[in-house]
Amino acid sequence: MVRRLVMVMCAVGLAGGCTQSRWAMEPPQKPGVAPQMAQLQRLIGNWSGHAEMVEPSREAMLAMMPENERHEMPEKYAGGGSWEWALGGMALRGDGWYEMGPGQKVNYVEFWTWDAKNNRFRTWFASDWGETGEGWAKFNPDGNSMTMNATMRDADGTGKSGSGTFTFLDNNTMEWTYAEKGSHGNMRLRGVSKRQP
Repeated sequence: MVRRLVMVMCAVGLAGGCTQSRWAMEPPQKPGVAPQMAQLQRLIGNWSGHAEMVEPSREAMLAMMPENERHEMPEKYAGGGSWEWALGGMALRGDGWYEMGPGQKVNYVEFWTWDAKNNRFRTWFASDWGETGEGWAKFNPDGNSMTMNATMRDADGTGKSGSGTFTFLDNNTMEWTYAEKGSHGNMRLRGVSKRQP
C-alpha cells in the first residue's frame, strides 16, 4: 500500500511539473538565410566554358590505352550549367554537364550550403555516371577567388579526392583549375567559364 501511494505521488508530481512554465516549449522558429550565402550570388545564372587537360598529357593518355582502342584525344573539353537559389536561399543548386572524351558526356547536380560550425560552404555532388561526393569551399580573403576540396566515389565505390581553385576575372568570367587523385592516377585540368546571356 505504501509503495502504491509513493508511486502515485511521484506520478502526480511529474505531471504537475510538466505544467509549469519552465517546461513550456516555444514553437520552432525557422532560421534566416546565412549572410555568407550572398557571396555565392555571382554564381547565379547560366555558364559555359572549356577545359584542357594539363596532366596527363595527350601522349601519355594515348600510351595508357590498349593499342586497338586508341583514338585522337581532344585538345579541349566543353562544359556548362546553370546555378540558382534553392530552398528559399538556404542552398545553391547547380545543374550541369561536361564532356568526358569523344562522345561521352556527364550530367550532374550539385548543392552548396553554409556550414556555420566550420565557417565554410559545404557541397554535395551526384552524376548520372553514378559518382557521388561531398566537399568544402571557402572564399579567399581577396573575395574574388575560392578554394575547394572534395572526396568522391565512382559508381563501383572506388574513392578519389579532388581540389580546385576558382578565380573571378570579372562578374562574367571565371578561371579555374582542378586536380583529382584516384585509382586511375592523377589528373589536372584548367579552364575558363563565361556567363551566358
